[in-house]
Amino acid sequence: IWNSPSVIGFSLYAHQTGNGVLIGTSDKGRIYNVTNSGRETLVLQSGEEQISTIKTYGNNIFATSSNQGKLLRFGAETNAEGIYESAVLDAKATADWGRIWWRSAGNVAIQTRSGNTEKPNETWSAWSAASTDQKGAQITSPKSKYFQWRAVLKGTATLNETNVSFLPSNIAPEILTIQILPTNVGLAANPPMQIDPNIESSGLDLSVFGLQNPPQPPRRIYQRGARSLLWTAEDRNGDKLLYDLYYRQINEAEFKLLAENLRETFYTIDGSTLSDGRYIFKIVVKDSLSNPTTKTLSSERLSEPLDIDNTAPQIAQIGTTQITGDKVKIVVEATDAASYLTRAEYSINGGEWQTVFADDGISDSPKERYTLDLNIKTKGDNTVAFRVYDANGNIGIIGVSVKK
Repeated sequence: IWNSPSVIGFSLYAHQTGNGVLIGTSDKGRIYNVTNSGRETLVLQSGEEQISTIKTYGNNIFATSSNQGKLLRFGAETNAEGIYESAVLDAKATADWGRIWWRSAGNVAIQTRSGNTEKPNETWSAWSAASTDQKGAQITSPKSKYFQWRAVLKGTATLNETNVSFLPSNIAPEILTIQILPTNVGLAANPPMQIDPNIESSGLDLSVFGLQNPPQPPRRIYQRGARSLLWTAEDRNGDKLLYDLYYRQINEAEFKLLAENLRETFYTIDGSTLSDGRYIFKIVVKDSLSNPTTKTLSSERLSEPLDIDNTAPQIAQIGTTQITGDKVKIVVEATDAASYLTRAEYSINGGEWQTVFADDGISDSPKERYTLDLNIKTKGDNTVAFRVYDANGNIGIIGVSVKK
């Protein structure tokens, strides 16, 4: 007949008429009346932690509370006036309060107050003058983060529904993280979920139609020379965001615009369009899609420096090839102008590539020397191919002829 995801029942009393029950709860010590049809009415708000028991004695109903312990009685008589205080509304940010309107029957007056603490205290504004027009009135309580209303009901008055409009102050969006992907890794957008264009143009929240359209993470693809940025952003107002991307070389003072009004949280840079060097990128996030120009806010974040390197390593043979029977010795030197070398390989007569270490043991410098001690049994003309990689994936290659 009735359930609640938030209210915990501590005690139960069945009406002698057979129509419903009273439920004592830990929800601010409230007692609810629930009819057989499941209709819920707040009967009492005690202000204590729990309503532990509900029992009858004669024509009266008694309830006991705990934290603190009290004995409460309510009987057949009625009060000429009752006051209901709403839960405190948290606007999540300092807000301008609009109108308040309600649905009621009988003599009902509404008052409001506001403040910047979660629980009302002496710093809150005083209760406003009472409004009795349920069609609505402008709220006079000052701008604040928290808000509360109360209803004064007289006689047999009932209050069924209350609505409050408000506009939280705009909070600037933030770029939380910027990730730089390895060289040659490009990013491509995944196809978005297809949504009825009439729903999109309506301006209604997709959840109203049982739909969700979370941003799809991009897929990673191979793209020669690509440098990709991937970032995360947050807007505490839930605004739609746009992004501008700027760049500069590390020794320059001014940023230059690379792309603007991006909707995706990623961007792939064609490294071949930039000269070799070290760069810093700046991402500016703005909430202009959800706010008028005078209310738009933005913030920015800088990336870590990244290297653009489009130049392949250079390789030169040192000395001449030494051949002693089937033993062949070749010495080469590789240099890279923009970064450093990371690995090297050789192949004999188009065979499988074999790893070779630098003479000092590790390929980790802009200049490395490699000694190839090979065993070549094939008579006549032979070809030894040698290639080396730099930190940005560029490849330098050289061929050495060996004639036996």
